[in-house]
Amino acid sequence: MFNPKSDEHSNFYMPFQCIWLKLNGSWPLENDSKNGAIRRKNFFRKAYSCWSWYVIVSVGITISFQTSFLIDHFGDIIMLTENCCTTLMGVLNFVRLLHLRLNQNQLRELVQEFVSHIWIPDKKSVHITKECRKRMITFRVMTMLLSCLILMYCILPLIQLFSDFGMNAEDKPFPYKMGFPYNPYRNWMSYAATYLFTSYAGICVVTTLFAEDSLFGFFITYTCGQFRLLHERVEVLIVMTKANSLNNSDITKLQRKQTLELHSCARQHNKIIRFAKRLEDFFSPILLINLIISALLICMVGFQLVTSKYMFIGDYMKFIIYISSAISQLYIICKNGDLLIQHSTITAWHLYNCDWDGVQNKDNTICAYTNSEFRTNLQFMIMCSQKPVRITTFKFSTLSLQSFTAILSTSMSYFTLLRSLLDDNKA
Repeated sequence: MFNPKSDEHSNFYMPFQCIWLKLNGSWPLENDSKNGAIRRKNFFRKAYSCWSWYVIVSVGITISFQTSFLIDHFGDIIMLTENCCTTLMGVLNFVRLLHLRLNQNQLRELVQEFVSHIWIPDKKSVHITKECRKRMITFRVMTMLLSCLILMYCILPLIQLFSDFGMNAEDKPFPYKMGFPYNPYRNWMSYAATYLFTSYAGICVVTTLFAEDSLFGFFITYTCGQFRLLHERVEVLIVMTKANSLNNSDITKLQRKQTLELHSCARQHNKIIRFAKRLEDFFSPILLINLIISALLICMVGFQLVTSKYMFIGDYMKFIIYISSAISQLYIICKNGDLLIQHSTITAWHLYNCDWDGVQNKDNTICAYTNSEFRTNLQFMIMCSQKPVRITTFKFSTLSLQSFTAILSTSMSYFTLLRSLLDDNKA
């Protein structure tokens, strides 16, 4: 199993949600075998790969069961939207699982670059690392909501089975609305095996969702932290020159040192931009599908809450948690994209306000603390910083709060359309 931890960053950690990526077979393995244990590592690699494909296939089979039910009840809008709530969630995370499986090398390289250039240890800046950890709390809340959701889907049918249907009922409930190419009710073994199979597929779907989103948020949060470190370095570029010039130090040497420090800041800035570009390249296909399906999910779950009558109280609570988790998941990833844009664009402001232009003396002469080379390089950095660093959804739109409001608006349009279709059917 790939372990990005290094001796240089002894306190490095990944979000605890990433354990589910490892359990689902989506975490990359080591690039090569070491220390002579080749046969054992090759066996583990093959077994892990087989498990990963089993998870993907099980989710795909469960989606096919749900799609079969959807086709059988295509004319019923209420049943159709209820089924689409779980089917679309399954499709989204089936694509996520497949994307993670087929891009193991890119994920390994992305994590390794994060550890090498983006991760911020406590010894570098305690207040920034503390703020980064604080921002990750939102992903824990999202994890709790989604965990409650899948538990309700898996447990509520069993409560209904023993309280309403009875042990000898012909049509026993399953976690989701599904149609089967065989009879799962012929005996208890068949029913239990089908129930466990589809329940675990749902657990893989939900855990992949919050684990990959937490990893994405982890990368974005510390990238914003790197921008803050850069801003702090820029703010003190001229301060030391001013202090030393008062002590009659050699101004030429100070300016040369100042220029070298600016070069170092530029290299740090380029590393942040390169990592953000690689982050976008890896996540943008998934983000595009996520935004499209989120618009449909929010619409359909809201439609179920508004239109369904005589709903079982457990199902009602389930849909409440569903729409809460769907909106919060969408808001959190869009908010993180917006924060990245803000932190990158404000860099130009910090560069311009670093007192590069000197001060005016009492005799109206300008005391310049910077040389022409410094000012030229500073101009290039300001021009570069004016272009925001952003994450796009496969170049179709930018991940930001504007995207969040646009998706909610689209969901309301879909909701209005469904309501009109339902009213027409009743008429």
